[in-house]
Amino acid sequence: MHTALVALTPGEAARPEVKVAPVTEEKPVPVPVTPPSLDAPWWKSKEVITPSVIGGGASLLTAIGGIPWQNLLLILVAFAGIAGFLYWRKNADRKAVEKQIEGMA
Repeated sequence: MHTALVALTPGEAARPEVKVAPVTEEKPVPVPVTPPSLDAPWWKSKEVITPSVIGGGASLLTAIGGIPWQNLLLILVAFAGIAGFLYWRKNADRKAVEKQIEGMA
């Protein structure tokens, strides 16, 4: 096809950049989609073993420090509410048991 198109040009002297050349096709090199370690079971993969052995990954302080302050405040208020409820419930149970004991005596 390229040869036929070159033959249609008015003349080689008028268009020196047009030359007959074979058409080549570049074939893409296959690229692996996943690293070979992900083909192994999860307990043998480097992505799991390495951080757990050398202590990589986020520490608790880093994880808490990365939370926006509004979310952290909401979490702390929720924990305080739960702790307050449990404390109130413990006192209510203690008073109920004391009443039962006084009633028996």
